[in-house]
Amino acid sequence: MNGISVPTRRRRSRASAALIVAMAVVSGACLHRPLGDARDGRLALGSTASLAQASPAQPQPQPQPQPAPAPRAAPSADAAASNDSSAPTASSGPVASGDDAGAPQEPSESRVRSTWIIPGDSIAPAPPPAPPATPPLLGDLESLPVAGHPPAWLSLPTGATGRRPVVIVIHGAGDRPERQCRGWRHATGGYPFVVCPEGRAWPRYTHIGGAPLLEYIDRALEAVADRYPDYADTSNPLLAGFSLGAAQATDIAVRAPARFPRVALVEGATKVWSGARASAFLQGGGQRVLFGCGQDGVRDSAERTAKRLGRFGLDAHVVFANVGHKFAPALQDAVRGELAWLMDGDDRWSSSP
Repeated sequence: MNGISVPTRRRRSRASAALIVAMAVVSGACLHRPLGDARDGRLALGSTASLAQASPAQPQPQPQPQPAPAPRAAPSADAAASNDSSAPTASSGPVASGDDAGAPQEPSESRVRSTWIIPGDSIAPAPPPAPPATPPLLGDLESLPVAGHPPAWLSLPTGATGRRPVVIVIHGAGDRPERQCRGWRHATGGYPFVVCPEGRAWPRYTHIGGAPLLEYIDRALEAVADRYPDYADTSNPLLAGFSLGAAQATDIAVRAPARFPRVALVEGATKVWSGARASAFLQGGGQRVLFGCGQDGVRDSAERTAKRLGRFGLDAHVVFANVGHKFAPALQDAVRGELAWLMDGDDRWSSSP
């Protein structure tokens, strides 16, 4: 029929069937063999017996996705029997299975070191370096240039490493500023700065009081602050005076009690405290008055004045040393004994000797 003999057609049909069976078997072997065999190019085609039993008319089912096998699982007995023909010989060396090739290898504890980093944690920053310490102040007495005025004398707080308060001392008529500076240096134990303006009016070394003297004091305080900015605290200085200088210091304190709330008056100013002055000083911020006396008459007058000031509510103390009309060492020591009371409440004096 159609020019082709029956035997020839049968032979071709058988050859086609055998080819189909072989292709199906090869496809099944590629899909089901372990991954390691596929990578090595060793695709098992099955044994001669399995080829003879395969049915040419029955199509092969499509492979279904398989769950990942457990690591290092031993193959079943059936799988071992069916793969017998493709198993490697002892001489070919070990071959990793598909499961072993795909599974991650656990690192050895001896070869792995872990570094733990906690998010958000941070190392506290190092504190800033401490500011350099102020070197101890050197010197004792020196001349202080004052703009627009004669130079003042200045007693330094020798050895100070921090800020110290200031004492302003007004000398008497014909007196010497350096003499008063030395006396108050001893009376205060050398703890504060002591500024002693120098009077040039007649008689020699006498101050003109009032506003000109206050302006001189202001410029002298500015000069101290400019020369010793790390050491001098010029706010609210203690205001002191001797003899005529005591009366002039009282006048300045009454004019500016908030700036000069404490005054020390030596051998003078016992009769200048009227009721009006006492009220003005107290209401303006004045706090305490100390009288230092070297003569009996001055002491008696100072005690009466202190009582009168007390009736106005103003604290006043009197100290005495029989040294005459001068600020001698004994009177300096008596003033020093009342210094803690006089400066009480001013923390800058808390470390004074």
